Parts: sequence; structure tokens; C-alpha cells
Amino acid sequence: MPNMDWSVAGLCVMVRPDDLDAVETRLSARLELEVHARDNDNGRLVVVQECRTVADHRQNLEEIQALPGVLTADLVVHYADPEGGNHERITGGVR
Repeated sequence: MPNMDWSVAGLCVMVRPDDLDAVETRLSARLELEVHARDNDNGRLVVVQECRTVADHRQNLEEIQALPGVLTADLVVHYADPEGGNHERITGGVR
């Protein structure tokens, strides 16, 4: 897979409502992830991730899916700019 200077993906993460706080804390601790929205009643998190390659996105998604309390984690949207563009990084921690 080629390296991308800037690549972003939107994820929907479904979590057991009782585990929502713990999962959100784990996700928020990762530099390449940012939790943008939370649905307490239904146990949903909207997460944005930045990575350099599609393989990194896939690995992160698999790691999220394996977290305790996560029921599903699905890719909703993906955008890659192979030339990097003028995008502000969400966290400064691109994997």
C-alpha cells in the first residue's frame, strides 16, 4: 500500500451502554482517534481516525473491534489525499 500524506476515516462504534465511558476513554487516549459524537441511549460513538495508509486504518479498526464492550465498529467514510493537501491534523498524531 502506498503511503498517504493525509488519510481520514469516519467510524461508527456500537458499544454496550454500560461500557460506553470505558470505551470512549480508551479511544480518546489514542493519538490517531477523536470521538466526535456520543449517543448514550443507544451506545454509539462517532469516531474520526487519521492514518498514513489504508493498512493502518484497517489495523486500527480491527483493534477497536476487539476492545472489551465493543459490539461493532464499522467504516462509514474514508478519504485519502495522496498529495497531503492543506489539511489540519485532528490531533497531530498520525500513525
